Formats: sequence, structure tokens, C-alpha cells
Amino acid sequence: MFMKSLIDKIRKSLSLQISLWVLLFAVLIFVVSLGFLYIQTRNYIRQDAMQRAEKVLNNSVLEVTEMLNDVEIATNNTLWLVKTHPQPDSVVIYSRSIVELNPNFYSCSIAFEPYYFQHQGEGEYYSIYSYRKNGIIVSEQEGSDNYRYFDKDWYRLPRESGEAHWIDPFYDYYLDAASVKAMLTTYSKPITDAQGRFIGVVATDLSMQHISLSMDQKKPSPRSFFFMLDHKGTFCMHPDTARIGMKTIFSDCDPVAQADVIALGQAMTSGKEGMRTATIDGENCYVFFRPLPRTGWSIAVAYPESEIFKGYNRLFYIVLLIIVIGLIFMQLICRHLVNNAIVPMGQLARQARHIATGNYSDHMATTTRLDAVGRLQNSFVQMQQSIATRVSGIERLNQEIEQRNEELVRANELAQEADRKKTAFMQDITHQVRTPLNIITGFAQVMREGSDFISPDEMVTIIDAMQDNSYNIQGIIDKLLAASFLEGKEHMERTGEVECNALCRQLVAAIRIKQPDTVRLDFTTSVPDSLTLHTHTLVLPKILRQMLDNANQFTTQGTINLHCQQPDPDHVQFIVTDTGIGIPEADRERIFEQFTKLNYYAEGLGIGLTLCRQAAELLGGTLILDPTYQTGARFIFTLAI
Repeated sequence: MFMKSLIDKIRKSLSLQISLWVLLFAVLIFVVSLGFLYIQTRNYIRQDAMQRAEKVLNNSVLEVTEMLNDVEIATNNTLWLVKTHPQPDSVVIYSRSIVELNPNFYSCSIAFEPYYFQHQGEGEYYSIYSYRKNGIIVSEQEGSDNYRYFDKDWYRLPRESGEAHWIDPFYDYYLDAASVKAMLTTYSKPITDAQGRFIGVVATDLSMQHISLSMDQKKPSPRSFFFMLDHKGTFCMHPDTARIGMKTIFSDCDPVAQADVIALGQAMTSGKEGMRTATIDGENCYVFFRPLPRTGWSIAVAYPESEIFKGYNRLFYIVLLIIVIGLIFMQLICRHLVNNAIVPMGQLARQARHIATGNYSDHMATTTRLDAVGRLQNSFVQMQQSIATRVSGIERLNQEIEQRNEELVRANELAQEADRKKTAFMQDITHQVRTPLNIITGFAQVMREGSDFISPDEMVTIIDAMQDNSYNIQGIIDKLLAASFLEGKEHMERTGEVECNALCRQLVAAIRIKQPDTVRLDFTTSVPDSLTLHTHTLVLPKILRQMLDNANQFTTQGTINLHCQQPDPDHVQFIVTDTGIGIPEADRERIFEQFTKLNYYAEGLGIGLTLCRQAAELLGGTLILDPTYQTGARFIFTLAI
């Protein structure tokens, strides 16, 4: 009876029918819109979270790689000192110095082959192990019958392969066998004598706890976490310390129920990078992973799906409640409005249909009615007239907006590229300056604390190395000053006369070949010694010096040749030819772009060739790469006489 009475009431009330239809339509629109918005927003939130997690992972990998690079650099510097002066007393100093100069390092071992120092009174074992104990650096002999370091991976692998190795993380039980001291990873590099024979190993230890603490500070969210696997899949970093060094990612995995975890572990141990979804500890997670270069390990960040959408789900239910309340009020207000406007709505509807058919230019009659409907009708007439005059304007405006949007997209892409290059440049210059500074600081420390044990020949070698690295820093500063000097210049004054052959001979004599045993630097000329150029006497030598330095940097075998010739009476050419690594065809023009480096780990800032070409053009000349030369690289600098 109640339902029948309600249906009869709806049939008899047009305003109620319209309001219910409006409400139904509004509900449908809200459902579709909210459904679409829900899906899209979840995708956007997921994408944003994934991008944030990828960025955090990339930054973390870079930071860990930087830590490993610091270990490798310090180990290589110490290796050079050990090879230069392999004496028992010096080995103690070198082992202590690497730990003292690098607070983040855990310990350092310098170990030698059995009976290597027998003629100096030492026995079968001679391995100096330096570590920190209660803030004090302690050095002791670690080799014994109870600890045969010859059989340990950190010594055995470099001896067998002749190459440096990162040893998979392990627990250090040596100092106190009753308890676990720390999880370490070791970078081991072989020591060879002057004849190239293996005589020992320099091994530097880095605490995995130090890496883990650094990673925990960069988690993309409170419940996300980092973990790291070695090449066998063993956990070497994980929030659950019971798994570290004891379990692999495959341990206790059901091949059917946890196939996603197994697939993740296989991808990480095979050196792949990417993102996978996996159920970890009963929770669905997005796992982003990347390999660590040169180690065989892989680092990952797990981002629980529930945490990604936690705030969004709460907001969604609040919005849904507000919408339901709003729909109820909307139905009540709609019914009231329909009751007040239903009678004169027919005429207004005809006028609305007339406009809807596109008759914007047709004349429409106004009304003398003063009520709301009359004013609405007159407003429709005004609207029709204004629409007719503005449609064309809107179309033109849309075209202009589209054009400007395209320009904004291009400008944004250029800005992003410039920002990326700026970031890479700042990272590169930091690395380029810090590396020689570390070497100079290390040698200075060695000279301060161990000068009594360093022979005059070694002192000369150390001073030469410090001077070479100071020259590297000075070269970086000179390039930055040159870039500042050339910035905004449109031309360059000619300040004096330069003799071509004399200048070339002077530059060739000043170059110090990096590989003097395998690389020869020559100068040839086909112009008379009397040939002179009226040019800028400071900028021209810098251009030629940079061209020679580039060839010297990337040539490890063969020859480097500077040739001077006169292709015609009005021009002279300086040609630098090398037998180095060459430049791929796809990068032959890109190398002249600012901050461009084909090898990120190579020396330089990526602005040398840019400055050379810019300076050459300011002098009225050209600098090109010869595309026909395939044995290495050939740069041709042409200048008007």
C-alpha cells in the first residue's frame, strides 16, 4: 500500500518527477565521474609515488656508488704508495693512514704472500690490519695459523684473477669470535712488483651499517624500506636484521604462492633494473630495483601499496559522504525550483532550443515581462547576440592558446634539459675537484706523519703527484674562468703577432704525455717559420692547448700529432690528430654542446670543446671534427691570417 501510494504521488506531481529524474541523472553523472576520477586519481597517485620512489632509488644508488668510489680511490692511492715502497714499517703507516683519513671506512688490511718479508725478519704471515677501536686507530698483525688470510676470499680472489674485487658482504668474526662485530664489504686490489708478479693485496673494509643508515634517511615514506642482495640473493641490507647474511630472498618461498618474490629475486641477482609488484611479508608492494655497478649486488626500495593510497582512501570516503548529503539537498532544492518555474518554462525551452540549433544570428523577440522568466528571456536574446559575435573570437583564441601551449611545452622541455645538464655539471665538477683534492690531502697527511720513513725519491714522486693534481684543479678553474670570460662576447680584439711554428713547438714541449711508454707526441709543419698571425696572443694558445689536452686524455696507445699547414694564402690550419678511442658518428656534433660528456666517469667538465669552438669563432675562425678520419679523432682549427 505504501509503495502504491508513493508511485501515485509521483505520477501526479510533475515537479516531483522532474526533480527525481534530475536527481537520478545527477547520481549517474556523479557515479561515472567519481568512478573515472577515482581510477585516474589512483593512477596519478600511483605514478607520482612510483616516480618519487624511483628518484629516491636513483639518488640512493648514486650515493652508495659514491661511497664505493671513495673506497676504490683511497685503496688505489694506498696501492700506489705500497708498490712504491713495500717495506714492513711503511706498510703499517699506509694501513693506518687510509683509516685515519677516511672516517667512514671500517678498516684496512695490507697483506703479503707467504715469507715475502723473510729477509727482513718476518715469518710466513705479514698482514697489517688497522681499525678503529673506541675512537683510536689500532694496527696489528692479523695473519696466523688460526687465521690463514691466504684462503680468505678478499685475498684469494684478487690473487687468482689479478683484478680488483668487491667481496660480497660478510660478518666480521675475527676480532671477537664470540659475537658478531659488524657486517662489512671489502674492496680488494692486488699488489704487483716491478716485474708484474703478484705479491699481496690491499683490502679496505666498508661497514654495511653505514650504508644502511644513510639509506634509511631517504625512504620515500615511513613504512617503505630498502634492502640489498648480493649476487647469490643473500640479504646484505634489510630492516629485519635476522635476515642479513643468514637468508636469501628465495629462502622459505613457496614457488606457487610467492612466484612474484622469486621472480623479483631472479631479476635482481641477474643484474636487471626496473619495477615489480610483489607480496612481501603479507603486504602488496611496489619494488623498484637497480644493480650497483662493479659489485654484482642489487639495491631495492619496497613501497607498500596500502601506504600509497592511505590518505587518498580516507579522503575518498569523506568526499563520498559530502556528495550523498549534497544530492539529498539538491533533490529538495530542485523540486522547489521546478515548482516555481514549470509554468512559463515552455516558452523559455523553445528559445533555448532555437539557440541550441545554432541560430545565433537570427533575430529573437524580447519580452516586456518584468518577472524572472521575462528577464531570463531577454537575457537569452542578449546571450544569443553576444554568442554570435564571440564564437569567431573564441575560435581564434583557441588557435592562439594551442600555439602558445606548444611553445610552453617546448620551453618546458628546454628548461628540463638545462636543469638536467646543470645538475650533471655540478655533480661532475664536484667529483673532478674532490678527487685531486683527496689525493693532495692524502699525500700531505702521509708527508706530515710519515716523512721520516719516506725516501728522497719517494718524496719527489709524491710532490710530483701533488703538483699534477694541483694542475688538474687549476685546469678546471681556468676553464670556468674562460667560460666566464667568453660569456656574452660578440667579437675578440687581436692583441699581437704570433709565430705559428714557434707557438706549436712551445705547446708540444709543454705537454706531459699521460702514457709516455705507449704514446708519442709529434709536431709537423708545412709552413715557413716566418709565418705569423695577427690574433689574440692569449686565447689562441689556450685553444691549441685544449685540443692537445683532449687528445692526450683519450689516447693510450699510438701517436698524437699537431700539424700546421696553409690551405690557401689567406688561412692557416692547426690540425690535431690522435689514435685514441675516437668519437661515434652520432655524437660528432653533440660533443661541441655545453656540458656534454660521452663518458660520465672521464676527466673534464664537458665544456672544453665548447669553449674552443666559441673562442675560435670569436677570432673569426672555425673548429670542426674531421668526419673522414676513422683511426681516432682529428680536429681542424682554421684561422684567417
